Amino acid sequence: MMNCFFPKIFIILYLSFFSFNSVLSDVFIVAKVNQEIITNIDLEFEKKYLTSLNPNLKKLDQNRISDYAKNSLINEKIKKIEIEKNFEIVPNEVLLSKVIADIYSSIGLSNLDEFKNYLLQNDMSLEKVKKKITIEIAWNDFIMNNFQNQIEIDKNQIIEDLEKLSEKKVDNLLLSEIIFTIDKKKELVSKYDEIKKSINDIGFEETARIYSLSDSKKSGGNLGWIYKNQLSQEIKDGINEINIGDFTKPIVTSGGILILKLNDIKTENFKVDKDKQLKKMIDFERNRQLTRFSTLHYKRIYNNAEIYEK
Repeated sequence: MMNCFFPKIFIILYLSFFSFNSVLSDVFIVAKVNQEIITNIDLEFEKKYLTSLNPNLKKLDQNRISDYAKNSLINEKIKKIEIEKNFEIVPNEVLLSKVIADIYSSIGLSNLDEFKNYLLQNDMSLEKVKKKITIEIAWNDFIMNNFQNQIEIDKNQIIEDLEKLSEKKVDNLLLSEIIFTIDKKKELVSKYDEIKKSINDIGFEETARIYSLSDSKKSGGNLGWIYKNQLSQEIKDGINEINIGDFTKPIVTSGGILILKLNDIKTENFKVDKDKQLKKMIDFERNRQLTRFSTLHYKRIYNNAEIYEK
């Protein structure tokens, strides 16, 4: 009995070994960020993730989708590594549920069950999607915790600006944004051309989700309605050069390079609740500064990271 048993075990182990190595041979590294690896399996999931949540991406050729997916994974790894230097990433279930609801609403689904079925049809699970969103939420918390004391808001100036608007006709702009950075000034033209081509191929909103470093990318760069007088002069000058439906040339700001799309405009009498509008203007300025801190900090850690791409 013993003489028969060992050969059978050996055969099972032998076959298992070669089966396991056959699987391994199909897995390879496509990128590495510091000591964190990204495999072709990760890349394939990211492609499914991006195209499922942003269906217009399917209009692009596979090479461009792969490039976008790889950049998205590198971005995520860099943020995850930086966050975990300071604290453990723990899901914020309340905020997580809100973000997921925004996502499935944006692709025309009515509830969480429909979203779960949609993910299953695209060979994905809700848990994996939650993990990715959790990293983005944790990054925003990280930026808030580290930079909120550096936010400077001149409330008196905002009140003064608000008074100037009272009882006047003002332009209210519906805007979307893309914020990006470059390593060298000479790269601006090629980067802008790349983004412009993407906008022409898949639209501004989907391009924002891919290229933008701002938190607004989750909603396709949407900033909502903003009174023109709230914007800096350089941004107003850029918007003055375009019509509804167009987007600006790159606008260099302290928080990165900005492209704005003018979705709509309406001129209205400024007769609103001043306290409510004051809060809105303060929130806008706070978010603008946080976006700047987020962009600059990400750029710093990206430049210091050891990144390998196959």
